[in-house]
Amino acid sequence: MSESPPHRVTTPVKVLVGLLAVADAGFGAALAAGLVRGLSPWLIGGAYAATVLVAVLAYRVSRARDLKRGLAGLRDLTVGEEGIRLPAGTLSTRLVPWPEIAEVTVRRSARFGDGYLRDALWLDLVTGGGVESSVQRYAPRSKLDPAPPQRRQFEQTAILTPALFDAMLDRLRKELRHRQLPAQLRDTPRLRRL
Repeated sequence: MSESPPHRVTTPVKVLVGLLAVADAGFGAALAAGLVRGLSPWLIGGAYAATVLVAVLAYRVSRARDLKRGLAGLRDLTVGEEGIRLPAGTLSTRLVPWPEIAEVTVRRSARFGDGYLRDALWLDLVTGGGVESSVQRYAPRSKLDPAPPQRRQFEQTAILTPALFDAMLDRLRKELRHRQLPAQLRDTPRLRRL
C-alpha cells in the first residue's frame, strides 16, 4: 500500500478546487472592473457560497476514500478465536496463538515497508521473541530514517494515520487482555476456606 499522509488531497480534487478558485477570482475581477452589472448581492454571495460548498464536499469525499483505502490495508491482519494472523512474507501468513502473545508493542519496522523505518505493531512472545505486523504508523518521509540496504523488504504494508494506528494498538491490547483473563483465572489455585 502506498504512503498516504494525513491530509492528502487527490489530484482530481486539487484540479477541481483550483478551477473553482480561478473561476471565483475571475468573477471577482469582472465585478471589480464593472464588467458585470445589475446582479443582486444575494446572487453573487450565493454563487461564491456554492463554489465553496462544492470544494468542501469534494475534499471530504476525497478524505473518506483515502481513509477507506487505509482501512482496506488491514486485511492482512486478522483477529480470531485462535489468535492473530499476520503476513509472514509475500504470499504467506502466520497464526500467532493467544497463549503465545505476551504483549502488543510498538517498535521500528524490520521486514515490512517501503525502504524507510517506521513504527510498527509487534507481537511480543512469551518466549522472548517478537513478530512484526505489516501495520505501520504514518510519518513524513523527511522524519524517517532509510532502512539498511541489505535488509529484505516486503512492501505489503498498511500505513495508517497516527490516530488510526493508536486506535488499532489499543484495540489489539484490549483483545489480548480479554483473552488472557480466562487463562489467568484458570491457572490460579482455588483455596477453600474451612
